[in-house]
This record gives sequence, structure tokens and C-alpha cells, in this order.
Amino acid sequence: MSNKIKFIKNISWLLFEHGIRIGGSIVTASILARVLGIEKYGTFQYLLGLVVIFKSLSYINPAEIMVPMLTNADAIRRRYLMGSGFFIRAFFCIVAYIAFLAFVYFGDDVKVFNLALILGFCILLDEAFGIVTAFLQSQTMIKYRSVLYICFTIIKITILASLFWLGVTNIYIYALTYTLESICMALGLLWVYKILNKELFFTFDFNKILPLLKDGLPFFLDICFMCIFLRADIVATRYLSDGTTLGLYASAIQLFGSVTAMAPIIAVSFAPLFVYKFDELYTIKKNIWLLACGMVAISLFTSMAMYFLSPILISLIFGAKFNDAVEIFRYLLFILPLIFLNEALNLYIIKMKLGKLLIHKWGLALGGAVVAYLYFVPIYGAVGTVVGLGIGYFVVCILGAAIILNDKGDL
Repeated sequence: MSNKIKFIKNISWLLFEHGIRIGGSIVTASILARVLGIEKYGTFQYLLGLVVIFKSLSYINPAEIMVPMLTNADAIRRRYLMGSGFFIRAFFCIVAYIAFLAFVYFGDDVKVFNLALILGFCILLDEAFGIVTAFLQSQTMIKYRSVLYICFTIIKITILASLFWLGVTNIYIYALTYTLESICMALGLLWVYKILNKELFFTFDFNKILPLLKDGLPFFLDICFMCIFLRADIVATRYLSDGTTLGLYASAIQLFGSVTAMAPIIAVSFAPLFVYKFDELYTIKKNIWLLACGMVAISLFTSMAMYFLSPILISLIFGAKFNDAVEIFRYLLFILPLIFLNEALNLYIIKMKLGKLLIHKWGLALGGAVVAYLYFVPIYGAVGTVVGLGIGYFVVCILGAAIILNDKGDL
């Protein structure tokens, strides 16, 4: 099989997995919202947001450095790269889990802390065993991970639906389902690696850990800023407003996330043909701007359609109790063009290997959003959160455009 065909199949599996992820999140949100009600659903989503934020502390050995290293590594080099990467990730996963629990312990009551103990358990597993995903990406065999994810997503949805049908309302039991998914995924990835390589990777060379940490640090800071920015909205809503507002915003942003998921899919699909295949700077910039205009046009059309469909979708997915989330969702639609534009502009940074600039980009976006949250959320509630999120995306778009306009190119 040629490398081109393997690449196309790899991308196809990623896109298919992404589609299942979107559909699965909508179904699980629908079940949880109906079982938990507005306030408990908001708390549940708030903790899942915190999980994403603190999990980023374990991203110090990211795929951006591991995938290239593993691509052409022989068996001996692969063994120490996998082992060292796993132990680096596992150590920082433990640090992240402790930090997550400490944050919740000092900021919330005992019931929320008990829920955090369960939901946060995935922090200990996901990134550590995700080293297998880096290996599969390096060999363009991501289909193995995609199949595992799809199977376990279906199983999770089946369990959640069964609990709902049986009338179970205990929030901790639903949280355990999320933990079970992480455990199964970790074991599944381990099993796949064992089958493909006839060995495991629980060995490492301590002397070679420091270079891996040094190489991963620039990407680590970027990922941390980005993850915090993407979930700071729900944390700000939790601490600067009330439980009902949190639940309504959580449902609106859940549906909005399913809509924005189109943006990276479109960008990834068009990038090889419109951007990555070219080396001439003028052509790259021209195509980036054309793609950006096209994506903004798609986002505007999507926003108009979703504006009219939102009352039906909110009621259908979350139930009549969440109807007040429609207004919040409609405000979020004003941000959609910025999100689509940002995905297009990011392709230039990837093509020109300007990854270090992402640290400044997401750092400034996070700073602008947090300042806006502190001012607007106490006054305007969830609408204030939308304003802060919009300011953050406006900043990343301005910086992304400035990078393209000012960069002289050095491929």
C-alpha cells in the first residue's frame, strides 16, 4: 500500500472518529441533562471542563515531538522512546490529578469533591497510555485507535441509556461510566501495541528523559494556554454566577461545540490540497486567505441555520427545562465566524512551522478572555461569558492574521 493511500485512510479514520465523537457527545449530553437537571448537569460539565484544564499539565511529552521521532525509529530506539514517554506522561498525570483534586477540594463542597474523585480518574490514564496513539500516528495506523474509541463510545452510550431507562438518578454511577471508558481505552491501546510489536514499553532510560522534556516544553506551554482558554469559560461561569446559569450555559456550549467541530474537519480536509502541497510563499498566503473567506462564508450560513433551529435542537437534546439556553446559544453563534477563521489561519502557522508563536497567541487570548470574564460575567451572567469567549477568539484571529501579513517566509 502506497504512503499516499495510507495517509488518506488515516485521515478518513480520524474524521470518522471525530464524527462519532460529536454524535456521542450529543447523545450523552441528552441523557445526562434529563437525568441530572439544570444545576447538577452544570456541575457535571464544570468538572469535565476542569479535567481538560488539569489534564493539560500532563501534555509535556506531546505528540508533536513523539510522532516524528517514532516514525523511522528502529525497535531499540522505539522501546526507549515509548518507555521514556510513558513514564514522563504518567508522572505528570499524577501531578495533574493531585492538582485537580486540590483545586476542587478548596473551591467546592464535599459532594462535588467526591464526584471529582471519580471523573478526574481519567487524568491518570488518558495521556499516559495515549503514547500508543502517538505510535499509531507515526505508523499511519490510527484506525486501531479509532476502532477502539468507536466501540467504547457505543458501549458507554449503551450503559448510560440503560441506566436512564432503569430510572437510575445517582450522579456518581453516571460518572463511573466515564471512568470505565478511560480504563477500557487504556487497556485496549496497551493490547493493540502488544499485538503489533510483540512487546510492551514499560522501560526507560533516565538519562534520555531530560532531552524529551526540553523538546516538549514549547509545545507544552502552548497546549496549556489553549486548553485553559477553551474551558475557562465554564469555570468562570461556575464561580462568577449561579448554578442555574452554569447549567444553561453548559448545555448551550455543549451544542455549540458540536457545531464548531465542523471547523477543524473542513480545515484538515482542504489543507493538503490548498496549502501543504505548495512551497511558494505568495501562493500559500493567497490560498490561506481564500480558504479563510470560504470558511467564514460557511460559518455565516451555519449560524443563520442554527439560529432558527436552536429552539428545536435545545428542546430535543436537553429537554424543555433547558429552553432558556436558546438565547445563550444564539449569542454564541456570533463567535462562530471567528472560530472558523482561526482554524483557517492556523494552517499557515502549521505549514511554516511557526509553532512557538502559538504560545503568545493563546496566552494573550486567555488573558483577554479572563479579564472580560471577571468584568462581564458578574453583571450579565452567561451572556458575559459569551462576550469573554468572543474577545479571546477575536484576539487569536487578529494575531493569526498579523503573523501571515508580517511573516517573510522561511521554508
